[in-house]
Amino acid sequence: MDIWELMREKFDEKIPRRTAILVKEEDYSLTFAYPSEFSSIGYNFDSRKTTSYSETPWFSIRFGEYYFPDLLGNLARNNFYYEDMEYLPDMIKRRIVFSNIGIEAEEIFTRVISGGFTWEVNLICRNHIPYTFNKKLYTVIALNSNGVVITSYQNNNCFKIDTGDRQIFICGDFENYAVYEKIDDCLKDLEKGGISNKENKGRYIILEHNINLNPDESRKIRFGISTVSEEKAIETFKVDNCITQIKERWNSWFNSIPHSDFKTENEKKVYYKCWWVIKLNYYYDDRYGKTVIEALPVYKGWWQWALPAIQWHTSLNPEVNSDFMKRLLDLFLITSQREDGFLPHVIFIDEEIPGERCSRSSLIQTPHIAWVAWRYYKKTKDIESLKRWYPKLKKYYQYLSKSRDEECLNLHLWAMLYHYETGMDDYPALHRVSYGEKSEDGIKERFCYPAIFAGERCYYEKTMAKIAEEIGNREESIEWISESEKTREAMDRFLWDKKKKWYGVLHEDGTLETIVGCDGLVPFTYGLVSKDKAKLAKESFEKLIGRYGVFTVAPSEERFHEEIYWQGPVWPTSCAFGMAAAFNYYPELMEKIKDGIVNFALKYPNIWECMSGITGKIAHGPFEVIATPCVSSNVGAGELIGALLIYYGDNVFSI
Repeated sequence: MDIWELMREKFDEKIPRRTAILVKEEDYSLTFAYPSEFSSIGYNFDSRKTTSYSETPWFSIRFGEYYFPDLLGNLARNNFYYEDMEYLPDMIKRRIVFSNIGIEAEEIFTRVISGGFTWEVNLICRNHIPYTFNKKLYTVIALNSNGVVITSYQNNNCFKIDTGDRQIFICGDFENYAVYEKIDDCLKDLEKGGISNKENKGRYIILEHNINLNPDESRKIRFGISTVSEEKAIETFKVDNCITQIKERWNSWFNSIPHSDFKTENEKKVYYKCWWVIKLNYYYDDRYGKTVIEALPVYKGWWQWALPAIQWHTSLNPEVNSDFMKRLLDLFLITSQREDGFLPHVIFIDEEIPGERCSRSSLIQTPHIAWVAWRYYKKTKDIESLKRWYPKLKKYYQYLSKSRDEECLNLHLWAMLYHYETGMDDYPALHRVSYGEKSEDGIKERFCYPAIFAGERCYYEKTMAKIAEEIGNREESIEWISESEKTREAMDRFLWDKKKKWYGVLHEDGTLETIVGCDGLVPFTYGLVSKDKAKLAKESFEKLIGRYGVFTVAPSEERFHEEIYWQGPVWPTSCAFGMAAAFNYYPELMEKIKDGIVNFALKYPNIWECMSGITGKIAHGPFEVIATPCVSSNVGAGELIGALLIYYGDNVFSI
């Protein structure tokens, strides 16, 4: 199948974050390029190891911002618009129409060869006979560096740029060049119609292109860009037949991935689009080998709440297979577990000691880890790892039960103590803990018991029973089964709301706050609800299904906010939860949920964190930043793959 071509997506300047469109330098590197501001023709490059929301490029390259001379013989800025923009795996393709000069351009930015980028700008003269096009256009390479930038001109029209900690190599078509420390000095020279500064220190490199074209003639300007070596920059500069090579490479991988017999082309496109996003998050580290990080532009590491999706996709991926799942579980359970049993909720790739930042606190995250370990075992039959993990999982369970129950109300459930712990960061019923929302008596809530943690505790215990049985500990298996029944009974007794027919959140003061949303959905996801209760809850469940997937809070709820994070928008996670719940109890609703998932995944290039389930508008976080694109194997693409697998009969939540 030509899946690469199926992935073609149109986009425009209204895309909420430009980093949703990106090309990586190598499959397993952190270096990637994304479009510069849509008022310019060019690309920004990032390679940071640290987690950050900011779009702060390491360097940028922009073509044709200035030209000389204009009709009055002066330097002028160009005006243009993008007539068409397309995004495919390892390729960005755009058509540009200049408004003030007689030129149109076809631009392609690609990664054909591992270790570098190829950028082509094909200029086409649109003047009419007898008018020719005879002007100078300029490319500006700008470095963001606090130190001295040393730039040296090599052979083959190639530059070596050294910022102290990193190097860049750029090879290109140009007739003249200059290096400047300040952009103002550069502009003064450009206004005179010439550049002459050949210094070897400076943050700005100006490339001059002398363009002389007759009507309908064209000229191709090409750049090879590499952070690996000069040889790679030259190789990417000279590369030919780029589309064929890219297509063959991606189709070979796409076709190696197991798949269902899709009913529609859109379902197929969603499935492979999610895999494309997963591959964008490949990373190689000397300590960890081949991995998949959380979300390349923003989150660089591994989060506990993302473990299910990692297990789902690594079990199917021939390139990053279940070996990575084993290494990741070892990283959390063996390498990073604290003496008291605590596990860090995130491990960042730039940490010298894995999990060291989070281990300074006692903040946990949704403890899926036991049933994920079990699903890994069911896939691999790696009994030795299971034996090694069992006492660690038991110790973590004891830590959770002591700190999240015995020291709270001792209900045989688990409470949350801190913001972020459930993964549903600003879910309305959790505000008294998360944001210090005051209770009626003016006392800030120290903890609450959410339904998601009730479901997690029960599923943890059920899983531990299976593990204990498998490793030959029959006595403890029976004890775990007994504990899981106690948890399920407590969940029904303390959290089931008979009036709203949904599971709610028990507050510290003993009041039950029930909001029909994804917190109370989790017991249904795990199949822990009786058929009678599920029948009663069906009307509420149906309220969660929107045009773009499964709402985090039902629109009928008073505390529903359509475009705010976990207070109403659709997430890939809520879609996966909802699909599993429908699989368990409401199979007639699976088609409707699937349609919402397709709409969600195909609304924009890339897979995004969350959007309005009504309009598809990208949602906001609870403060300041718009929700990031999920360029993510875990909370985004992996969850949607899981939801599609459930739709086609494989309940990935099942143990």
